[in-house]
Amino acid sequence: MQKFMSDYLDEVCTNIRGKTVRQVARGELFDHMKERYAGLLDEGLTEEAATLETVKRMGDPETLGRRITAANRSVSELIILCMGFILTALIFIGVLAALGAEFEWFIDTISFIVVLGFSAVYGFLYCGRKLSLINFLSGVKTGALYAGAVSCILGVMTVLHRIGENPDSIGYVISIAMVSLLYGFLISAAARIAERRLLPTGDGVIRGLIE
Repeated sequence: MQKFMSDYLDEVCTNIRGKTVRQVARGELFDHMKERYAGLLDEGLTEEAATLETVKRMGDPETLGRRITAANRSVSELIILCMGFILTALIFIGVLAALGAEFEWFIDTISFIVVLGFSAVYGFLYCGRKLSLINFLSGVKTGALYAGAVSCILGVMTVLHRIGENPDSIGYVISIAMVSLLYGFLISAAARIAERRLLPTGDGVIRGLIE
């Protein structure tokens, strides 16, 4: 029983950021598992069955580790995140104002659908057999960056092929490539925010995260 639960806790802890949180969480999780194990034995289960049921009720170790990390994120991390968003928005607005850009420059339906579609497919593939909304969003936030980067590279390759054929179309193709990259970043950021919003928070390290 001890070895089986220890292996489970090792897998959980590999997905927890922060040495202190990791150490505290491991102790609290082990105590919680021991209590649940004892309760299952009182219900008449064998030691092996009680061990398997205890681990099963704890849930997916990878997801639990990320939940614990998110629930114990520091206030300073949130402040830095907010400042980053504000600074990025100010720079973006400043660049647009300096260039005299128009809103229509950033709208391309086909590029958005391609990037979003690739992100969704990557999200499902990322889940594998562990399909859940949290895992899906985690895959989407990575897949969107890949989709934006690939679309941008394809756009640049198109420009290089057409540079001597139709110079007038080069600016348009580059614009589409850059917009695809922008969509990738925006979708990734949205998926990350949604993922964090869905993760429960609670007092302490693991309170409110497991039943």
